[in-house]
Amino acid sequence: MIIFKTVFKILNKLKGNLILYTVILLAITLFNTTSGNMNHYEATKPDILIVNKDRNNEITKGFVSYLKEHATLKDIDINDQEKVDDALFYRDISYVVYIPENFGKDLINDKNPTIEYKSNGNENASFTQMLIEKYIKTVKLYKEHYQGKALNQKVKHVVNQKTKVKLNTSLDSSKLNQVNVYFNFLNYALLAGGVYCMTNILASLNQDSVRKRTMMSSFSYRKYNWIVFASLSLAAFIVWLAYMVISFILFKDTMVSGNGVAYILNSFIFAICSLSIGFLIGTITHNKQAIGGIVNVVALGTSFLCGCFVPASFMPDYVLKMAHILPTYYFVQNNEIIKTLEYFKLETLQPLMINGTVILGFTLGFIILTLLISKRKQSIG
Repeated sequence: MIIFKTVFKILNKLKGNLILYTVILLAITLFNTTSGNMNHYEATKPDILIVNKDRNNEITKGFVSYLKEHATLKDIDINDQEKVDDALFYRDISYVVYIPENFGKDLINDKNPTIEYKSNGNENASFTQMLIEKYIKTVKLYKEHYQGKALNQKVKHVVNQKTKVKLNTSLDSSKLNQVNVYFNFLNYALLAGGVYCMTNILASLNQDSVRKRTMMSSFSYRKYNWIVFASLSLAAFIVWLAYMVISFILFKDTMVSGNGVAYILNSFIFAICSLSIGFLIGTITHNKQAIGGIVNVVALGTSFLCGCFVPASFMPDYVLKMAHILPTYYFVQNNEIIKTLEYFKLETLQPLMINGTVILGFTLGFIILTLLISKRKQSIG
């Protein structure tokens, strides 16, 4: 009982560290939550300028009308080339369309007229280019069957057709993305906060004066180690449980779903692995300054390499290959799978079980390595 009280007394002194990383976790999550619905898309009209030298042709009139409908035509003097270039440079406009003489007539007669343009190369310029290509291809498709105003009307009808897309899924992707950010960043919170506290408790309990006093007492040293292990395991469980309570507060609806249960189980397995990492670091050194440096390297290194801070889809292949030697990689991979998991069947759960088994394998490896180092130190000392 005395050891339990001592462990939690030390943990209480280190609570500031846990609070700090919890606040960082909450800040990152809340920022992602308030940054908007990632599933909502609203088309924007690019700002363009049209220089038209073929004003009297019906096809050209329809083309210009189509561009005006899908883009915003800016009021800039087209005869002042310097103003036009400045507008492009300062992104007042994205695209300048130069329609040549006889454009409509040449298009109907298969002469492939060339539309010159200037752009600033942004996404709006690319969208404008797509609009132009779409209209020209549609005219070429129907010009053999329609003429004059009839061709204009047909092309206008075709290019303005809208397709409704319905996603047959029960998943709230936006909410799951937010939950995924929370659990991915939990790797850093558990390692930088939780492991730091565990290793500092071990360092305090393994001070020479404390260790010698324990060994000289009538108390079994093996029993003492088991009580320390149980105390730290309970402390780690409480820290993990606190993060789960926070996740329920933030994402109640998601956490009571099958995806939420999967997130909880995955994080619990990783919390066990984190505890084994804490024991390993605490066995390697009892120097509190060194512990701080090691924990920071482990927490930041694994978070950056394995996709906790930066999505894995944006990372180079060679970095991801390196990340395979770290348990965090499999933790994050499971989170990414859970985010898209809609049906809970053996074939869909199999990748989760494989990654979970790999994490437990790392845990076992860390425990064996800890026991070997501890035995080596006892034989030396």
